[in-house]
Amino acid sequence: MDQQKERYLITFKISSMAFKFENYCKRADIKVKMVPVPSKLSKSCGYACLIKKDDIEDIKELCDEKNIKYSEFYKMDEKNNPDKL
Repeated sequence: MDQQKERYLITFKISSMAFKFENYCKRADIKVKMVPVPSKLSKSCGYACLIKKDDIEDIKELCDEKNIKYSEFYKMDEKNNPDKL
């Protein structure tokens, strides 16, 4: 799969962390897109953010610095199946 089509997600246990994350990413010029958590990951409501693979280390640092609690990072395959990183 070419890198343009690869999809990566960061998930959160509570929606407020997803919104906080999105806000701080915008301030840091890290492009993210808020999306519903895929049903293959959770049956409950919630939000995740699509991210770029190249931003993962910067995102981890941002989350530590801003006290943003995330659950996991995932790589999604072409059938939208999650693979935990």
